[in-house]
Amino acid sequence: MKKFIKKFFSEKTSNKENQDEPNSSVIEEAVVVLLLRAANIDGNKDEQEVESIKKLIIKQFNYDEERADTLITSANEKEENSADLFEWSKIINDHYDLDSKKIVFSMMCEIICADGLVDPFESNLIRRLSGLLYISDKDAGAIKKEVMNNKGM
Repeated sequence: MKKFIKKFFSEKTSNKENQDEPNSSVIEEAVVVLLLRAANIDGNKDEQEVESIKKLIIKQFNYDEERADTLITSANEKEENSADLFEWSKIINDHYDLDSKKIVFSMMCEIICADGLVDPFESNLIRRLSGLLYISDKDAGAIKKEVMNNKGM
């Protein structure tokens, strides 16, 4: 009887842990929501920025074009219905290490720089996101500078 009870509770605990753990597509969707927010923060989400997001998704997540389009569509709906960044950055913080978060931050900088201009709203978003992802100001500045140099800005 003891074995049965012990096994019963260990199975319940492991099932609960598995339910609390989002799958990788939820985490990737959180990344794309933030990328779409970066594209939309200046009030002008243009095709060039969306194409840049799609290329980043294909490269970073090894998605094909169809799967990337599906992810963008799903994330776009969530981005439009969400007012805060915390919800999405929390998912990333809970499941990515610092190096992975720096990659996400770099992706955000690429989207901010995609149209060749960085307006005050975009700069503010980058500052807020670096804090939400626990990336130091020094690292955030270096990443942003590297992306801007690569874009010829």
